[in-house]
Amino acid sequence: MKTDWSVNSKREFGEVKRIVVKVGSGVIAGKGRFRPKVISILAQDVTALRKQGYEIVMVVSGAVAAGFRSLALAKPPSAVVLRQAAASVGQHRLMATFAREFGKHRTPIAQLLMSAEDIENRRRFLSARHTLQMLLNHGVVPIINENDALSDDEAKVGDNDHLAALLTSVASADLLILLSHVRGLYHDETDEVIPQIDTGSDVDRHITSAIGESGVGGMKAKVSAARLAGQWGVSTIIAEGTKAETLLEVISGKPVGTWFVSSGRKKLNSRKQWIAVRTRSLGAVRVDVGAQKAIVEKGASLLPSGILEVEGDFSIGARVDVQDASGASFAVGLVSYPADEIRRVCGRRAADIKTVLGYVYVDEIIHRDDMVLLN
Repeated sequence: MKTDWSVNSKREFGEVKRIVVKVGSGVIAGKGRFRPKVISILAQDVTALRKQGYEIVMVVSGAVAAGFRSLALAKPPSAVVLRQAAASVGQHRLMATFAREFGKHRTPIAQLLMSAEDIENRRRFLSARHTLQMLLNHGVVPIINENDALSDDEAKVGDNDHLAALLTSVASADLLILLSHVRGLYHDETDEVIPQIDTGSDVDRHITSAIGESGVGGMKAKVSAARLAGQWGVSTIIAEGTKAETLLEVISGKPVGTWFVSSGRKKLNSRKQWIAVRTRSLGAVRVDVGAQKAIVEKGASLLPSGILEVEGDFSIGARVDVQDASGASFAVGLVSYPADEIRRVCGRRAADIKTVLGYVYVDEIIHRDDMVLLN
């Protein structure tokens, strides 16, 4: 897909009401130093957007950076257990500062500790959706942080870019803004900010392997988050978050930071959003050209006759990748049969399921209502 790096005089995001704003550790605690003044700026800008009629959900990093000095450490730690300890110390300090600064504008806030695993669970996904909706209905700004103190994934402790992208789906948001300590994604040859990129473009050569000041994240994580949000039609802005009125400038359409333009695809219903945001597939089914064409072009379900191969060991209801004949994933879906039974009926007609298995649950291996196209 062709990369679009053109500069628009004014950006048009379409209809935007609800925005997820992710604030990185490098913004709140640049070079490991906690910055209450930046939180004051954020509170002022978010309040101004709310007065304009926007609903804001915030995803905030910085607990590790706010707490590591209390452990007598010279810099944010890299060891996962130390990061967990620093996060548990810094979390209350972080939220106390947010409460104080938003309180100056008489804006109530709420804290929610979440993880990607919470979103993987259908029940928790719906609970989070309902809670966020209720808070927004009552004029409260939800402030969400990864549950770093209990996370056992070293790559995720302190890094909330992925969580922010998932929350655009949970909250049915219209726009994702990732505030960083850099101005956007830089062109690798000119060191200038790339103003506009299609979310399907190949921009990996412009992404450095450097991680954030707090020891996690970095531009690679932000671009990955932009691509993920783009899967369900949400555009992303990566911009510098330490200056006043950055959020206002972004929403007004000024060419601030890097804009990852989404495909503007049709919004998914809540069930399909949950299927799409689940981060782990437990296996894969490889299908022939005819089945792929029927799924992509005709909106068909996946029948056993179109399956070439099954990978993995999964149970009924598991999310799996649907792959073309070459092994490239083009959809995800929830299977109606476990892996060993799908292997037994693959390539057979739906009418043969009962003969082969001794029973028939449904004719479809993956029903269209349980499937989401990736592209």
